[in-house]
Amino acid sequence: MAGTRIRGASGRMMGLFASGDPIADRLVLLFHPTPGSATFDPDPIVTSRWGLHLAAIDRPGYGSSDPLDDPAEASMDELVEDVATFIGDTMRTADSISKADYTKVGLVGWGTGAAVAAAVAERHPERVDRLAIVSAPGERDIRKAARRALIAPQSIEALHVDPDDPALESRLGLRNRLDRMITEAYLHGKAGIEADRYLMSDAAWSRDLGTIRADTALFYGAHDDFADEDDAAWWRDHLPSATLHLAPRSGHLVLATEWEAILQHVAPNHGSIAEKDRDHGQPRLPQL
Repeated sequence: MAGTRIRGASGRMMGLFASGDPIADRLVLLFHPTPGSATFDPDPIVTSRWGLHLAAIDRPGYGSSDPLDDPAEASMDELVEDVATFIGDTMRTADSISKADYTKVGLVGWGTGAAVAAAVAERHPERVDRLAIVSAPGERDIRKAARRALIAPQSIEALHVDPDDPALESRLGLRNRLDRMITEAYLHGKAGIEADRYLMSDAAWSRDLGTIRADTALFYGAHDDFADEDDAAWWRDHLPSATLHLAPRSGHLVLATEWEAILQHVAPNHGSIAEKDRDHGQPRLPQL
């Protein structure tokens, strides 16, 4: 996974990480939870062979993004425009220097990151055609999750992941990738969490979810004690056309255990890239 820094429409520097195939015709953005960073790939082996370009941006105070001078300055409107500008710039760059032709993109929001993904889809329908909401609490609990992260230990437990979740052992390298994500999330101390606390407290992101035109799917784990079927019901009430996928054996790590199904939703049919053209049919060994 490659990382760099870009300047958003707000003028702030943001950390950007990308994986998959940079010249693929399908771009998908992944929005991380609280606390989290853009360095996380749910399953690098699947991602590298899917036929998409996966990108993620650190929110203010996380990873490679600059912290805010005052966390209370965190603005969902500003963040959404930073993301939308990145999408537009990426589309233009891809069109000018490669064969890639991004028309619209897919978004994946995990946990509190679902609020950002939904806000981008709602405010920029011209950019987004598919949306996946993964293990996301309802609007009130998203605010609570951001606040509670301030007192959570600096470990995967801050992500509401059960340390005994079978996925941590059955998914190659998953525990290591989550540990790396947490380490990156705290590079500026709790600056990212502080900013998220204000970002998620603005309920404006949830007021017009019913206007989202993107094809939307909800992914939840049947054994998730943090984001449960009541939370899924909240999203279904606000996104009446969304389909619900309840993984019967998964917990809060449904993002990793159902990554192939999630990618099939946001990047259907491997981004329309044939098997023989995906990495020339040869498996790669990405960092796990």
